[in-house]
This record gives sequence, C-alpha cells and structure tokens, in this order.
Amino acid sequence: MATPQKEKIVDEMKDKFGRASSIYLVDFTGMDVNLTNELRRNFRDSNVEYRVMKNTLAKLSFEKAGIEGMNDFLTGVNAYAISYDDPTLPVKVLKRNKEFKEKPKLKAALFEGQVVGAEKVENLANLPTREELLGQLVGMLNSPMTKLVNTLNGAMSKLVYTLKSLEEKKNN
Repeated sequence: MATPQKEKIVDEMKDKFGRASSIYLVDFTGMDVNLTNELRRNFRDSNVEYRVMKNTLAKLSFEKAGIEGMNDFLTGVNAYAISYDDPTLPVKVLKRNKEFKEKPKLKAALFEGQVVGAEKVENLANLPTREELLGQLVGMLNSPMTKLVNTLNGAMSKLVYTLKSLEEKKNN
C-alpha cells in the first residue's frame, strides 16, 4: 500500500465503515453494464452508497475501523453497499427489484455490529423498516388509551340518553 492514493481510499472507507449502520458485501460477477448502472441508480435513490474496491484495501479498511469477521468473505470481485440510516435498505433494494433476483449475489453483511452470512442476509429483507417498527409501537401504545376514551365516551353517552329519556317521561 505504498501510494498516497491508496492510503486515502483506506482512510475514507475506514470512516465510512465506522459510521455505517450496515455494510453488505455483494458479488457482482457476471453483471452487465446496464444491470450494474440500474443497481447503482436504485441504491442512490435509496440513500445507499455502493462502492467497488480491491479486497486488500477493504481488508485494511475493516482492520482500521475495528471490524472483525468480514475478511473471511473477501474473495473474488466484491462491492460494498453501505447504509447509514436503515440497516435493511440495501437488501430490500435488491429484493424488491425483479431484475436483481440472480445477480448480484449477497455474500455477507455487517448488521448492527454482527457479521451475518448469506443465508441470514436473506431474512433481513423481511424485517420492517425502523419507521414501520416505530409506527407499530406507537399504535400499540395508543391502543389502550383509545379504548379507554371510547369506553368513557360510551358510558357518558348512556348517561346522557338515560337522562334524556327520563326528561321525556316527566314531560309526558
């Protein structure tokens, strides 16, 4: 790693790997240019960074970032899908687009500090997003209060109807 350009790349990627909520290792062997450009566009639209770099530079970047376990998967040609917000976004981008069913192939992921193999990466696509989980939580927290309000309103309505019927009986 003699050149300053390579050192700059390693330092830049070390910072990105350190800030990332998830890093997906993608094998893009056999992808044509059009499919690769479509993949890049989909990642960019989802705020996912997609980078290709040499395995030796990736190993150094992972080591400098203090990330262990990813080096075992660094064989062949690899790209890195890096998400800073929702850790499941990269795999969801790949799964929601039919043209990406066969290629590229997910090899591994660093998800919430844990290195996960290809078989478990597929399960991440089925996880709800952070916003969906927060929405579900708010709904669950709001449900008992809504039931209480409806119960109190029902009791108040019954009281009002009872008083109204008593008033009508007295007037008749």
